[in-house]
Amino acid sequence: MSWWNLSAASDWLESLNMLTSIQELHLINTSIPPIDLNSLSQPKFTVLEKIDLSDNNLNSTFPYWLTTKQTVSYISLGRCGLHGSIPEAVGNLTALTELLLYQNSLEGAIPVSIGRLCNLQVLDLSNNNLVGDIDNLGKATDRCLNQLYLMYLRNNNLSGSIPGWLGSLKELFSVDLSNNSLSGPVPSNIGQLKRLYKLDISYNFLQGVLSEEHLANLSELSTLVLSSNSLKISVGTNWLPPFQLFELSLRSCPLELQLPQWLRTQTKLHTLDLQNTGTIGPLPDWLWASLTSLVRLDLSSNLLTGTLPASLVHMKSLDYLKLDSNKLEGQVPDMPSIRLLDLSRNSFSGPLPHSLGGNDSRFVFLSENSLNGSIPLYFCEMELLSAIDLSNNRLSGEIPNCWKHDTRLFMLDFSNNHLEGEIPSTIGSLNSLGSLNLNRNKLSGVLPFSLSSCSRLVLLDLGENQLEGPIPAWIGDNLQLLIILRLRSNQFSGNIPAELSQLQGLRVLDLANNNLSGALPRSIGNFTKMASHQSKYSTSSFMTVTNGGYIVSINVSLYITMKGEERIYSRILYLMKSIDLSDNDLSGEIPAEIGALVELKNLNLSRNRLSGPIPETVGHMGSLESLDLSWNQLSGAIPQTMASLHLLSHLNMSYNSLSGNVPPGSQLQTLGDEDPYIYAGNSYLCSPLVPDSCSELNGNPVDHDEHKDGHDILLYVFSGLGFGIGFVAVWWLLIFSKAVSKGYFQSVDSMCEKICDRMIILKIKMNMKLMGANQNPGG
Repeated sequence: MSWWNLSAASDWLESLNMLTSIQELHLINTSIPPIDLNSLSQPKFTVLEKIDLSDNNLNSTFPYWLTTKQTVSYISLGRCGLHGSIPEAVGNLTALTELLLYQNSLEGAIPVSIGRLCNLQVLDLSNNNLVGDIDNLGKATDRCLNQLYLMYLRNNNLSGSIPGWLGSLKELFSVDLSNNSLSGPVPSNIGQLKRLYKLDISYNFLQGVLSEEHLANLSELSTLVLSSNSLKISVGTNWLPPFQLFELSLRSCPLELQLPQWLRTQTKLHTLDLQNTGTIGPLPDWLWASLTSLVRLDLSSNLLTGTLPASLVHMKSLDYLKLDSNKLEGQVPDMPSIRLLDLSRNSFSGPLPHSLGGNDSRFVFLSENSLNGSIPLYFCEMELLSAIDLSNNRLSGEIPNCWKHDTRLFMLDFSNNHLEGEIPSTIGSLNSLGSLNLNRNKLSGVLPFSLSSCSRLVLLDLGENQLEGPIPAWIGDNLQLLIILRLRSNQFSGNIPAELSQLQGLRVLDLANNNLSGALPRSIGNFTKMASHQSKYSTSSFMTVTNGGYIVSINVSLYITMKGEERIYSRILYLMKSIDLSDNDLSGEIPAEIGALVELKNLNLSRNRLSGPIPETVGHMGSLESLDLSWNQLSGAIPQTMASLHLLSHLNMSYNSLSGNVPPGSQLQTLGDEDPYIYAGNSYLCSPLVPDSCSELNGNPVDHDEHKDGHDILLYVFSGLGFGIGFVAVWWLLIFSKAVSKGYFQSVDSMCEKICDRMIILKIKMNMKLMGANQNPGG
């Protein structure tokens, strides 16, 4: 009854128990209700031979009653939500040929008794939480796993070394011990497994050498996966392998300095993965001439040099090509019909080729090269394309305006080039677009309204361009999945639209260095994810794309100004929650509602015209690591509540009109001890950390008239000096042309005016200080 919908059968187990003569039970993926299989009071399956309940969420322990059925030969409980341990009594099932318990939550050690199952052919315990030494299976005194031909134990927490008895299992056909914690060398007697077709021991801590002794007799070997170990294949220069591999993966294993010569004999090779193997030198010509059957080739993260041959276009079987992070150069040649192409982080130059994978392309990554010229129109014709990254090149001209709504494009990154013109309106037709990154170009004009149709956008980065006009309200109305909105360093003007507060998933808001004006919206506290204590998200949750059989995790990088400097965030971007509205013309008070953003790590409101007091609620923002309120017109005392900001490691409150005392015995005082400048320019802020603060004046009262006379003298001296310089300059410049005379006179006049204005401001401030001192003579 597999694949039937049995979700309403709440008593399914008791009902089946009435069928005492049943021999085979197959209920695969039937949505049967969860039940503890051990709740069966008196099992009556007297002649049961096969049971398959896989792909059902049973939330049960292993059914102990099964271990009493000597007739059972087949047990499949994969993906059943099993937990607890595998009972030792499973070794009583002497007729068992297949035991499949994959993808559950089973824990504890593998029972030693499994080694007594002489008829066992298939053992699949992969994707569980099993622990202990894998050698336990060989500790049974009557071990007889002589029929075992498939052994899958991947994705557990197994430790120890690969047991030597594995080499005595003459029928072994496929072994997968990957993603465990195995260590030590590979036993040499593994070379006795003449029927071995697949060996996957990747992602462990194995070390040592695989020599000709290990490999000489493996004539049937087709798949060899050793990735992410410290294993090295060491054979003679003229060694001829006895096998023809279909897949070879040595990722992150130490290789010889150049590609092994014996690889050129593997004419049937489908997949070759030598990523990060320390390979250096030029790409050999035989790679393209001999391995013509290659479908997947990954030589990324090495030190390979040279160019790509024009003949690459004739490798019709090639579907996946990763050569990123090398030192390849020259022009990118025309490509065959490749679904995934990654040539990023090399030294390729020149224009893009005439053909780059054709209409079958799914992923194109060419970032961080020296490519120039314009972006070809053929990208618009790639209807199956999911991601294109041409960032960090020297591309120029305009972005093509030919995008079609029926494409699958999820990520478009043309950032850090020399592109100009307006953002094409047809980008708005890309309904599946999730990430649009056009920052660091020379784009101009207003944001096209068509972008409001890109309702699936989670990242929008248009920073460092020459875009203008108001920030449109439709960003908040239509793009409600946005997590990152970065529009900094443009020429946007007008108010910050209150509609942005509808972006409840927003984690990074950067509108810095524009011409924005008006007050901060009181709705700024409505950014739910910045106010939430919920578990943090991972960038991979929205930057993992599946297309054409490939699952690609797209590396998301973002420039964020934090702690006084610009940093690039990538791997830890998911931890960041930031608001940067600095370098604008914002005015009015900081709304108290901002205190609701208790998970915010970075807040920068510097270099605006904000006034009024710092809200008490800022002290509720306990996750703040960086706070910059400098160069505003804020007044009043620093709230005592801010003393609780224990995570604060960067603070700047300089050049405001703050007064009163810095809260003592807090992080605010500690940061001031390390850098007194953070409070500079606040003449009435009473703290020994602030030079010329009111605390010094109050401690050393000075006669009001005496100070007045002193500063009047300074004012007269500088005013006279300015007049004298101006008079002499005018007289002297009459000798020269009128144009020069006029320009120089204006320059001197401007300088004098600034000096005089500064003296007047100093005089007013000093008078105000003295008035305060006279009103409080006791200090």
